[in-house]
Amino acid sequence: WSHILGEAKQGRLKGKQLRQLPSVMTDWQSWRTQYSDSTVAALSRTSDNYTREFYDSPRGFVLGIADDNEAKAWGFDLLKESPAINDEFRGKPVLAAFDRASMTPRLYERTLQSRVLTFRLENGKLTDAETGSTWEPVTGRAISGSFADQFLKPLTAIVSYRHVWLKFHP
Repeated sequence: WSHILGEAKQGRLKGKQLRQLPSVMTDWQSWRTQYSDSTVAALSRTSDNYTREFYDSPRGFVLGIADDNEAKAWGFDLLKESPAINDEFRGKPVLAAFDRASMTPRLYERTLQSRVLTFRLENGKLTDAETGSTWEPVTGRAISGSFADQFLKPLTAIVSYRHVWLKFHP
């Protein structure tokens, strides 16, 4: 299987596509803070590789989204500098959010209850300009304001090495 394309490359299912689901790649401390009752699978052959230090060179990684006709990616270096990027993908407003502490990128729809929200980092907090609600970048949950306890819809973005992403989506 190609993890970038979600397509079987060999075997009986060759050419079949996996259904994409939103996911998050974050550190255990950040995840555990949000989901204290959850567990994790630690694979012995790779578990030591994925720590915060893995992303010490943010220029080497991207958060990307693609479909059959279009692809777009935001570099970790850009996200680290600007952790709230208001953008569009396929004509829909999206938010590329980044939590600097955990080096966690997420991609969300910016429309909630038929309102397009515009995000910025204000006093170190992800805030929407329309209501002043503050949001958790890793979960997409509003933690204060008129949208408190509501969630932005996560999109099926993928974290990839930049050079690999560019081979598949030049």
